[in-house]
Amino acid sequence: MRRIYFEFFSFLKYQKQRFEKTPRYLLTQRVRKFLQQTNQTDLPTQEQQQYIHFLKRHLVEVYNYPFIGKYLYRRVKVYTDKSSGLKYVITPEKKRLYFKRNMTVKHIRSSYNALCLEQDKSSPHNYNFDNLSITKNSIIADIGAAEGNFSLKHIEFIKKAYIFETDRNWVEALENTFKPWQEKVVVVNKYVGNINNQHFLSLDTFFQNNQNYPSILKIDVEGAEEDVLNGSDRLIKECVQNILVCTYHKKKDSQILPDWLQKRNFKTQFSAGYMLFSFDLKPGYSLEPPYNFRRGLVHAYKKASTT
Repeated sequence: MRRIYFEFFSFLKYQKQRFEKTPRYLLTQRVRKFLQQTNQTDLPTQEQQQYIHFLKRHLVEVYNYPFIGKYLYRRVKVYTDKSSGLKYVITPEKKRLYFKRNMTVKHIRSSYNALCLEQDKSSPHNYNFDNLSITKNSIIADIGAAEGNFSLKHIEFIKKAYIFETDRNWVEALENTFKPWQEKVVVVNKYVGNINNQHFLSLDTFFQNNQNYPSILKIDVEGAEEDVLNGSDRLIKECVQNILVCTYHKKKDSQILPDWLQKRNFKTQFSAGYMLFSFDLKPGYSLEPPYNFRRGLVHAYKKASTT
């Protein structure tokens, strides 16, 4: 039913903006025309055809696939915690996911729908690969955690989580989200990279005298992913079994990061699909060709540990 709802209202919106010749409609047509007339090197032929078909009836998005229809028009229930004053939603795992104090209900609903959209099994931004090995002995280092949804999804089934987030407003929300599991969660309010000073730390240094070495790294740090890997080289060689790292923030990261990981004896696989990436897609919709179609995420893995 939600898919039918999405298709109906998306087409109405498409026709309205077509009539008004809005910037978003014009960009939709430019992208579609570009894909029809160009031997697009960033997209395989099958992906090009999927994009062209989608843009016949839908306005251009970052994720140009039908699965987005499950999330765009949802009215998620938002609750308020009387003890902290923070707002939260209930996840599919029946856990509370808290949001920053200054966020409105409308903003939270929009953000949570976008978060769920990103983590759909068909999404280029999905962390939950079928062969991701998570056990009772797993230790997660969640770098660039924001609201902490990845660690929250698995928190009941792992040994420990280290959550790195620099936004102090998110830190407050994270502390409330993980309060039921506070004995196995450490929230760290610092940037992670390949140097160590007042504001930055490397994972090799952070875990140098720590017996709880991470077996899983999840990295989403707005373009500093390679720095995080370089600052984690010892850990990655010695104890990390799974790495989930975003590859869309920089154009060449989808080549650089898998190569870096493969040289350290990891196998790699990308998430499904491609993102139409731009920091400027909204609100101007003024992009011109050539367009950036980027792989969203790479999963690097070794044989799962039996310890």
